[in-house]
Amino acid sequence: MRWPKQWTIGFALGCLVSTPALCRDGGTKEKAPTISLPSFGEIPKADGLKPPQVERLDQRPTASEVHFSVVKIEHAKSFRSSSSGRLPIGDRLAAISLSGSPPATEKFSTLVRIKSPDRIAAPIQITILDPRGNAALFANGELSFRGVKGDEVEYLVEWDPTPCRTGGAYQVAVRVAGQELGSWPLRVLEPKEPSALH
Repeated sequence: MRWPKQWTIGFALGCLVSTPALCRDGGTKEKAPTISLPSFGEIPKADGLKPPQVERLDQRPTASEVHFSVVKIEHAKSFRSSSSGRLPIGDRLAAISLSGSPPATEKFSTLVRIKSPDRIAAPIQITILDPRGNAALFANGELSFRGVKGDEVEYLVEWDPTPCRTGGAYQVAVRVAGQELGSWPLRVLEPKEPSALH
């Protein structure tokens, strides 16, 4: 297809006329604004200045970094609350008796008093091990210093009657925040044999 001659000439003239218009700035020239800075005077020297201290967030130790210790372990039929802590109802138990068939522990409670100057809440585990070292009774929970004035807190376990094969020298093992705090002896008495006399 061929373009008519008049179109070709018109196109060429249009390009010639519009090219100078594109290249001109219209005859107006603006001057760039001038920027001036005020005089700052003499710059002070940094003699004796220290860098700013970095603000430290509350860096309380975690439960695994805190020191815990056992103050005392007591066993009793049950405990009652008092202003000075929990007190045994009746006498403290020096030993736990087995009874029944199969032999089982009587219902009793264990009170563990833990000391920690850092007063950090932490998980606690109490395990009563039989003479072979197997777990006969197990309890776990959370130590909380909330509402406690000092650096000691009590943890109470109320044990239900639990079957045990035999009596003997048991151990109460205490673990807080993954730290083994030690074990303490607990005597478990064999069931009394029924008397032949009625």
